[in-house]
Amino acid sequence: MKYYSEVTKKIYDSEQELAQAEKEVTLAKEQRSVRAKEVEEALKEATEAQKRANELLKAFVKDFGSFKTTMKDSYPLFWDWLF
Repeated sequence: MKYYSEVTKKIYDSEQELAQAEKEVTLAKEQRSVRAKEVEEALKEATEAQKRANELLKAFVKDFGSFKTTMKDSYPLFWDWLF
């Protein structure tokens, strides 16, 4: 007898194979969801940090006319990674 999984959309030879495959897919979806939430939170934090840095820089330039610094480390931006 063959068993069809609605979750994986595949046919399996035994109930055990079907159950194992569905369990793996469900676990992978849960892990993906958790990781996606981590990424979203990190992006939110990065956006807030960038806004704060921009506000501080704007206030500094307003008070002192300019801001000069030397970059010692180069950190790639999230958007650079996408493109």
